[in-house]
Amino acid sequence: MIEIKGAIKHYDWGGYYYLPMLLDNHDARQPFAELWLGDHLAGSSTLVDGSPLSAWIEAAPEYRLGKKVVEQFGQRLPYLFKVLDVREPLSIQVHPTLEQAKQGFARENALAIESSRRNYKDNNHKPELMLALSDFYLLHGFRNVTESVAELKKYKSTDSLASLYQELGLKAFVSTIFSLPENELSGLVLPIIKHYRLAYQQNELAKSQSLFWFMRAALRAEREALPFDAGLIMIFIMNLMYVPKGSVVYQDAGIPHAYLEGQNIELMANSDNVIRAGLTAKHVDVQELLAITRFETITPEVVSGEPTDDGGIEYRVPAKDFQLREYHLHQGQALTTPDEEGACVWFVLSGEVRLSNQQHYSRAGSAFYQRPEEVNIIYAQSDTWLYRASAVIE
Repeated sequence: MIEIKGAIKHYDWGGYYYLPMLLDNHDARQPFAELWLGDHLAGSSTLVDGSPLSAWIEAAPEYRLGKKVVEQFGQRLPYLFKVLDVREPLSIQVHPTLEQAKQGFARENALAIESSRRNYKDNNHKPELMLALSDFYLLHGFRNVTESVAELKKYKSTDSLASLYQELGLKAFVSTIFSLPENELSGLVLPIIKHYRLAYQQNELAKSQSLFWFMRAALRAEREALPFDAGLIMIFIMNLMYVPKGSVVYQDAGIPHAYLEGQNIELMANSDNVIRAGLTAKHVDVQELLAITRFETITPEVVSGEPTDDGGIEYRVPAKDFQLREYHLHQGQALTTPDEEGACVWFVLSGEVRLSNQQHYSRAGSAFYQRPEEVNIIYAQSDTWLYRASAVIE
């Protein structure tokens, strides 16, 4: 196993404390939003000599990824492992299926669409798994019709939208709110902001209420002088999900979602394809959004882990590109790494370990790359939490 160093992303929605403390990085003058562990070209991890992991894999893909991984997924890691610190709500997003990604990438290439207006940065899908590292809040899929209508009826300015939703149905309703001119959207949003501003500022709104997150997103747009967008209305018709620490949620293709607050581990197919659906100043392609979104109501669920023979807990989802395994080692305990046919990425979330092929100790924030069929022993010097990403090889 070799040590790797993740790429840090300083998006403006990130926090100032969690990732810097985890990584022992004291330069927190800008937000630390994401840590990327993988070979994605937009943020490849590096080896100890500073060279990109992507170039190292490219030099000998079958040896460093595994022959079956190359046959099944191509000459790159099939997954990307991230750690996120969400201080402000992210945009509402939808990810494509593999076929939609291939078609969209080819179409946008043929049209020579500039990067800032592209939906498809590559030809891969992007299903995602998240494991909460703290209390975590997110929007996940469309809530049932009865709840959506009741939510819209709570506010005088959106009462007419409740009738419109019932009349048009979900997809046509979403299409309609995204076609509203800015002045009409403001007319829906501003009365709610005015009525609840003081209640929000005095902590009289619970985080279990959609209204709390509407106010947080609306006041950020107001503070940053951004136009209100239809994503604010989407908050009222999407499931608000509270995820306690340690629980796992899966975001499949076509399911709209938005991270709102908290820290998490995110494991996904190795892609950067995002179709946005509001709460953002970035490009929103309404036509593509309507084409790939699954307009169906869902009941949010958490993913159950399955115990493994080596004492871990494994989280498997329908996507074959990735699976997450969790280990909790007590002081003095040793773990022999599973002999895998494909490459694995390991991350130390807490505690201190020493690998059998190293003389030094590795602490929280450390990451390692395990080559195919490589076996190592991890010795826990303290109570330790470890996570391992791998692909499902068929």
